[in-house]
Amino acid sequence: MQPSQSCQPESGDGVAVEEILSLLADDYVRSILDALTDGPKPAAEIADHCAASTVTIYRRLDRLETAGLVAVETQIAPDGNHRARYRARPASIAVSISEAGLTGEITIESTAEPAAGDYGHRPASTVGDD
Repeated sequence: MQPSQSCQPESGDGVAVEEILSLLADDYVRSILDALTDGPKPAAEIADHCAASTVTIYRRLDRLETAGLVAVETQIAPDGNHRARYRARPASIAVSISEAGLTGEITIESTAEPAAGDYGHRPASTVGDD
């Protein structure tokens, strides 16, 4: 298991606090994270929850994954088809505003071991328009 990531002002993945705050300002991103509070879900189910197109959801999921806030699990169904499920990674953000500017600390919990039937990462598609 990997240790938690902590930063000031960037995460261990090189994601700036400003980028995380920008992501969280997006209505779709907040809706996606809300949809994932009940556990991992495929993009189509997330899109239904968010009342958005799957293209929009895949685009936001890609940004969330790059920032480390969402993990992707690829599951193989009994019929042999692959299915990606997305899950939120627990995180906390502390932000300070001073004369020196915006500083912060991002802590993202490490990714848990994949469950049986999960076979690693599959990148989210970003083809199409919002």
